[in-house]
Amino acid sequence: MHTQLAVELSPADGYDSWVRQATALARQAPEENAGVGVRIALLATHTTEFLAELLPLAGARAGLNTELLQFPFGQLEQILFDPQTPLREGDYVVLAGTHHDVLDTTEETVRRWVGLWDAAARLGVRAIQLGFAPPAVDTYGPVAWRTTKSRSALVREVNAQLAESAAGRVRFVDVEQLAAQVGLRNWEDPRSWYRVRQPYAADSLPWLASAIADTVASDRGLSARCVVLDLDGTLWGGILGEDGIDGIRIGTGPEGEAFAVFQRYLKSLTERGVLLAVASKNDRDLALKAIAEAPGMALGVDDFTHIVADWRPKSEQLQEISEKVRLGLGSFVFVDDNRAECAQVAAAHPEVRTLTLPASPAKFPATLAALPWLHPGALSEEDFARQRSYQALAAAEESAQGRSLEEFLASLAMEAVVEPINSTTIDRAAQLVAKTNQFNLTTRRHTQTQVLKISEDPQWFAATLRLRDRFADHGIIGVLLAEDGGGVAEIDTLLLSCRVIGRGAEDSLLAAVSEWALARGCSRLVGRYLPTPRNGLVREVYSTRGFVSESESEQGGSVFGYDLTIGALPRSPHIREAQLQHGH
Repeated sequence: MHTQLAVELSPADGYDSWVRQATALARQAPEENAGVGVRIALLATHTTEFLAELLPLAGARAGLNTELLQFPFGQLEQILFDPQTPLREGDYVVLAGTHHDVLDTTEETVRRWVGLWDAAARLGVRAIQLGFAPPAVDTYGPVAWRTTKSRSALVREVNAQLAESAAGRVRFVDVEQLAAQVGLRNWEDPRSWYRVRQPYAADSLPWLASAIADTVASDRGLSARCVVLDLDGTLWGGILGEDGIDGIRIGTGPEGEAFAVFQRYLKSLTERGVLLAVASKNDRDLALKAIAEAPGMALGVDDFTHIVADWRPKSEQLQEISEKVRLGLGSFVFVDDNRAECAQVAAAHPEVRTLTLPASPAKFPATLAALPWLHPGALSEEDFARQRSYQALAAAEESAQGRSLEEFLASLAMEAVVEPINSTTIDRAAQLVAKTNQFNLTTRRHTQTQVLKISEDPQWFAATLRLRDRFADHGIIGVLLAEDGGGVAEIDTLLLSCRVIGRGAEDSLLAAVSEWALARGCSRLVGRYLPTPRNGLVREVYSTRGFVSESESEQGGSVFGYDLTIGALPRSPHIREAQLQHGH
């Protein structure tokens, strides 16, 4: 239901449209919303009733089932510093102000809001800081942006410092950029500000609600990871099989230029870690030739993780792509100009999020960008390198042909680094915990705040695994969290990115945690396997590494124990350890 809602509803539809749909959503039974449950508290220097009215709808659109906690405006410090505060661990707290709250000194303004972040962190609450929109009317007029004494310049500097300070700590919503999209004079409403302390114009509220919900959804790992595209009518104008390579429209003329701009937008998605693939009903050789050689193409063959062009149903093509790139179909967005094709995919794979493009290619980038599933949230080095990593995997698979598995693994010249989770790696570690499904023994979804607290607790082992080979540096691709329970260390989380499944990289993490447990005097290491529809491939990870099955739960889960008195677990002979460190 919510996939279709996301396609049909846009912030540009305006406040009245959103209110109607929000009212309809409120009438539904709670169990009808299958989204991920989250609790969001609103703490602001202004009234939030109108924003709160739309947040559940924005949440449903992004795949969330939102419970709101509201407080009187102007009570930020009182709520966050109160030892009896009703805020609970695992919730999100939105911190919001206006340009009226920006003081004459940047340092003083930043100090106030960063202090609120610290208070939220002590409560175990994930803070989402809303930036400030500049005033629509500035004394310095047209030169306000270039005059350091102006309110506009002061607001911009505060936003810049908050955004920089937020990295690795809180989520920052760039309200200045949102206001620029809507237009500053349309963003705020002075009448409602003076009447009810409501700073936003009504039609600005869907944009703000969407940005908040999309930020939470991204933090919970709900972002799409692969955009699968049709060719004819999607990446170029015309029909390749009928018009030929010289006849498709791309790069020249009004329509061709629009398709080229869309391709450049798609290429920019790959630069921040979104994968691209093709599912097209076309002759494969001709499609590959067109992508590689058609004049005006902004995308090339190497920009796509996998290309499928044949005459099977699109649902079967997507299944092949899923298996090839090792991502579940729930991570996909399928984009096509043909509504019937989107309907066929949605019927066969309801977990795939589908988008039927509008008639005009000039509207393609904005239509795709408006989807909540492509909200980037926080970006890590691994996101920027993901496309290169997948290209390296393809090269590695090609080199494996005709070799045994042992020969192939040895040829990769793999090198691993296990290191404690810290301020520079917490974003990526939390991202993996939120998103990893296939190689994940328990799929426990700790929030970033919870992972950070675990990493600071001396009773816990909290480490990441970096891996590189002769083809590429894959960055951080693994996480292990384990707790010393007093003589027995239990693995809470063990996961790897799907990109490195089958290489034995998990052995580096298991060896490191077993050494840590031995150093603390533990005699046993315990691991659990909790089955899900997606993680069947890790069912035997523990049993094949010397762990003994000890018990099974009614849900099909299993508990495994390893006797540390016989020594630490071994490492893979095919992976060289580089400067191994321990979590604590």
